[in-house]
Amino acid sequence: MPFISVIITAHNRREFLLEAVNSALNQTLPKDEYEIIVVKNFEDERIDKFLEEHNVKNIVTKEEPVGANIVKGVEESRGEVISFLDDDDLWLPQKLEIVKQVFQDKDVMYYHNNFYNFSRFSSLSLLIDRIQSNNDRSKISKLKIYDIKSDLFLQINSSSIAVRKKVFNTNILDKIKNVSSAVDALLFHLAYCHGGDFVFDDKILTLRRVHNINASVDRISDYEDWLTNLSKMSKRYKDDYLTFLNIFSRFKCEIADEYKKKLISHLEAMYLGWAVTYSRLPNTKNELTLKELIKYLSYQRSLKSFLHGLLPYAPRIIKEYATKKWYKYNLSVMRSNEQ
Repeated sequence: MPFISVIITAHNRREFLLEAVNSALNQTLPKDEYEIIVVKNFEDERIDKFLEEHNVKNIVTKEEPVGANIVKGVEESRGEVISFLDDDDLWLPQKLEIVKQVFQDKDVMYYHNNFYNFSRFSSLSLLIDRIQSNNDRSKISKLKIYDIKSDLFLQINSSSIAVRKKVFNTNILDKIKNVSSAVDALLFHLAYCHGGDFVFDDKILTLRRVHNINASVDRISDYEDWLTNLSKMSKRYKDDYLTFLNIFSRFKCEIADEYKKKLISHLEAMYLGWAVTYSRLPNTKNELTLKELIKYLSYQRSLKSFLHGLLPYAPRIIKEYATKKWYKYNLSVMRSNEQ
């Protein structure tokens, strides 16, 4: 029977943390079968008192990257299985009970449940009731590593992920500390590197909160704000995937060489894609080398993507034109979705 460690990370934000903790506390799984660890970069008398009263391990760290907070939580954890929760997300009450059931199969290395984006809802309990009624018709898939398709490399939302603790090899913890954004991708890649079974669950067990702090760049209507956030985001993801390349190129994975090569090719393509995205913007410097450009172009199968690769070397006026066209397209999609 696996003992589960729940790791909740928080950076600067206070307003949603206790709701996240409460959703982890109010699980149908017995309390003695899991622990909760909060890793945050601040002290708060009200929050800290609540955590102490509810037997939640409270770790305060001044390290900046979210990867460093993940590593700190892993080092403090006692569980065989680790389930992650962002400070602004929520779990449905059955989440950990299902995680326990899934990981009773010793071959399972990775689990990802479905999630629902929410912002404001008049009654959270009504929303949960509606979701649970639909969950009865959900499906669950168990895949071997040879079943993993390219789209499964792009699983998102770390609050929907649980992995076996052993994917965090002690030899790579220091490198993981440098990851600033793409934690969900990191968790998948770590599990992939260890082989085993991957479970994908259609059940909605996570509520992903959408708000003005975590909103994606596609939801920002002001052009200058959109551009500023896009450049910051693409820089972080570019650096993260370069970190992944450094980790997995050197780390001995427990999988056949053909799957290791598939992983490295995916990481390289993702890094180059983010490098192009960052370098093509009018408010950034071109950080794409000619060697990287040639490699990026070799991965492309469409004329549009091929032309995007050339934009980092274009004059600023062309970069500005292409970026504004991109912005207007995203704005039209956002508005159509709101109707």
